[in-house]
Amino acid sequence: MGLLTGVALACLCAWAAKSARRHAEAGATESMPAAPEQAVDPKPLPEAATDIVEYRGFMVHVFCHALSIDRFKAVCDIWEAGAVVLEGGGPPATYPTPDEARVAAIAWARQWVQRNG
Repeated sequence: MGLLTGVALACLCAWAAKSARRHAEAGATESMPAAPEQAVDPKPLPEAATDIVEYRGFMVHVFCHALSIDRFKAVCDIWEAGAVVLEGGGPPATYPTPDEARVAAIAWARQWVQRNG
């Protein structure tokens, strides 16, 4: 009889501890402030433009990235004979349109090829 009472008491204590833990976890999540909603831009950014241009035997891969609504940056990888000779180069400025950024990156790459090619 003493053994059964001990087992019953142990089960009751385990149940009480588990119930208290659940109650504490529920209280912790309720007291946490709600996460602020993410601001959604009503006008989505345009897709990044990608071009491949051949110049004096070099292949110029141009990648145009949207930094914000009216800020675009273009970088280029320059390849020769199937190997990358310059990765991520480009003009340091940002531009208001992806086309302007692309044109500036191609001009920058041509100058690079003229100096280094």
